[in-house]
Amino acid sequence: MSEFLAPINYDRSRDVLRQLHFYTRYTPDGAQRALEVLSQRYPTVFERMEKKTFVNGAVLLEMTGGSATGPLVFVSHLDAPMDEDAADCVHELPMSVAVSRAHLVALLEALEALLNEGYCPGGDLMLALSMDGLSGGAGAAAMAAHLKARSVVPCFVLDYGGYVTMDAFRTYLPKGAPLALVGITEKGELHGELTADEAVCARKGCAHLRPVDELLRAGRRLVKRPWHAALCNASEQMLVALGKKAPFLQRQLVSHPRRTFPLIKFLWRRRAIMRQFFFSERTVYGLSAKGTPQDPARAATLRFTQTLIPGQKTADYRHHLRDLAKNPDLKLSFPVENDSGVRSEASGEAWDALCTAVEIQFDRVVIVPCLSPYPTDARFYSQLEGGRVYRFSPFMVTGDEALSAMCTVTDGALQTAVQFFRSMLSV
Repeated sequence: MSEFLAPINYDRSRDVLRQLHFYTRYTPDGAQRALEVLSQRYPTVFERMEKKTFVNGAVLLEMTGGSATGPLVFVSHLDAPMDEDAADCVHELPMSVAVSRAHLVALLEALEALLNEGYCPGGDLMLALSMDGLSGGAGAAAMAAHLKARSVVPCFVLDYGGYVTMDAFRTYLPKGAPLALVGITEKGELHGELTADEAVCARKGCAHLRPVDELLRAGRRLVKRPWHAALCNASEQMLVALGKKAPFLQRQLVSHPRRTFPLIKFLWRRRAIMRQFFFSERTVYGLSAKGTPQDPARAATLRFTQTLIPGQKTADYRHHLRDLAKNPDLKLSFPVENDSGVRSEASGEAWDALCTAVEIQFDRVVIVPCLSPYPTDARFYSQLEGGRVYRFSPFMVTGDEALSAMCTVTDGALQTAVQFFRSMLSV
């Protein structure tokens, strides 16, 4: 962390994290309430920036800046997973919160203070805040389409999705050096619904079948082999970058990952990093039906998600999932279909500015591009000209926190994050 201490209202940061704790999924009332929390606690940001509203309560805040750079675009979604630790510790730091939420609060703290100091950005400043990032991202898609229609060419787009850690690839790094993983693309995602109704027993010879039983059989097939390992270009870049810092033996394993990936899969098969950077994963998370012991349910719906490594198309997986269901009378639909994000280049002035901001805050840090393991709004902004879309949050996380997209917020962590965002806002 820099010796310079940025001005932060720690009490306000803590209160905002606590007040936003309720907002775990999109609802119209919840979105309005979450936005009111931010506008009340960061009044200068919302008063000084022009506001446009989009579908599902998404908000685009804009401020005219200089002409030294292209627009600085910061994006984030407000909905975040439930975190019990924050509920148990709402008055004192540290608290455990979603990385996406800590990312946004640190950004707003930095911007609020800069605006009160007379800040004028080097290029137009844009904050794109969606309310439904975990349930399809319609708000982010609408804002990205709006910017594309205006032919906006950003200096960079920055979302959460990367992090700093001391718990990954330790034998590949210099002793005591933290690792900063910066997302340059992300996994695709399908949200699926498999429905069984009386159609499954309408065929000749199938009158004995019950809809719920058929749905459970299909669900069993869906979860039989839920993981599939693959190497995408972004993960290949990550391994090659790690190899440049690694000792001789480790370097042989990762310097040419296309050749050695079968061995990597075997050696790392039980490591969390496989799930984050190399696995497509299918998760069944819900089953709904209405019935009684006397009157079994006549219809039921099973819900699941499927992540996809870049290079794997959603259309191909739709056919694969249809084949897994087997029974043609089961109805399969996909309310959410998002292909993986376009890969951004880990080079150029915007990348250099991001790396410099990270290096100022984390001594001896090793920075590598990676596949972001989280679904973010950034995927929709890849359609903008320029291709400088990055995913990174300046928080140090443990291995378990990285898997669950959480982080521990302390005064020191907030100070580091705010300093980072002050640097990025000053590009």
